[in-house]
This record gives sequence, C-alpha cells and structure tokens, in this order.
Amino acid sequence: MTTTQDTIPRRGRRSHLWSGGVRAAARVVAHTTTTVVAAALGVAAVAGWSTPVALAGWTTAAAAGAAGVLAGTLRVVLGTDVPADRERGRLLLILLTSVFTWAFMATSAICLSWFCHAHALDRHATLKVPATVSDCENRGDSNECTYHWLAGDRAYRSRDTADRAWPDGHRVTVPIDPAHPGRQAVVTRGYWAAWIGVAVGALGTPFGAVTVWVLESDLGGM
Repeated sequence: MTTTQDTIPRRGRRSHLWSGGVRAAARVVAHTTTTVVAAALGVAAVAGWSTPVALAGWTTAAAAGAAGVLAGTLRVVLGTDVPADRERGRLLLILLTSVFTWAFMATSAICLSWFCHAHALDRHATLKVPATVSDCENRGDSNECTYHWLAGDRAYRSRDTADRAWPDGHRVTVPIDPAHPGRQAVVTRGYWAAWIGVAVGALGTPFGAVTVWVLESDLGGM
C-alpha cells in the first residue's frame, strides 16, 4: 500500500514536470518566432525579386511561422500554471495576433520587394522599340495586352496593362532594357498599390507586436 501511494505522487510530479517543460519550450519558440520571421523577411525584401537569397528568406520565414503556430497551439492546449479558461483564451488571442503580425510583415516585405524590382526595370528600360499588340482584354477597371517586339534577330513578347483594349496588330512604342531585351517591356507602371501594402504592413506590424507584448505581460511569463 505504501509503495502504491508513493508511486502515484511521483508519476504526478513527472507528468507535471514534463508538461511544464513543454510549456516552457513552446513559450521560448513562440517568443523568438517573430524575431526570426522579421529577420528572414527583411532579407527577402532587399535580396532581389525571386533571387535564391530571397527565396531562402521566404522559406525560413514560412518555416519559422509554422513552428510558431505549432508552439502557440501547444500553449493553448496545455494552458498555463493557472487552470483558468480565460488564460487559454488569452493564449489563443496571442497566437492569432502573432499570426496577423507575421502576415503584416510579409505584406510589407513582398510589396517592398516588388517595388524595388519594378523600379529597377523602369530605370534600365532606356531603349524604345516599336511593338505590336495582340490579345487585348478589358478587365473592368483596366486593360491588358500582349506586346511583341524585335531586338536584334530575335522576337520577344510580354503581357502588361494598356491604355485601352487595342485591336490586334495595333502599333505602339515600348521601352525595354537594351542589355536584356527579353525582359518584360515597361509599358505602364503604378507604384501606389505597392506603397499601400508597405504602409499597411508597417502600421499593422508594430500594433500587433505591442498587443502580443501586452497580452504576454498580463500572463506574467507563464
């Protein structure tokens, strides 16, 4: 009888230590995920559009985000040392707010990267060549056409927006990069959408980060 009574408390202590260790590990992962995601997206944003370094940054951010979601879910399931439903609700709110914060970071990163890429194309498109349009479509608030041009002895084409839905065979002039004539012709380029994305991400990220910090402070590090 004495042996059985001693065994049950020991198992209870081991179970409590195990769950406490998992909670501590999940808390550390959850707390460091935002830093890793921010660093990886920062690299992706400035490394160039679709470069290997940028892709590595996006992959790292995605992996860190997945680990953060897993850690946050474990925290919600295991709860805290305080067995109260409101604490689980707070942990769930922390997880959801963290995910939205990472999404805001990703929005800023991809919009900034696209802006840098598009601006570089504009800056290098110094040669104007005649082009023929085809397959124009009206998409409601914009038009889109395929542009065909010759550079040297080779024919190239790209698809971009247009002032109107031109008939097939209409002739226009498009700027291209003389060093890379196969790159997309620079027909029209508006940066307002990219800057809206950057602004939304830049405003949402600190708001989400501060919200998570306040919620974590209320938990007392549990």
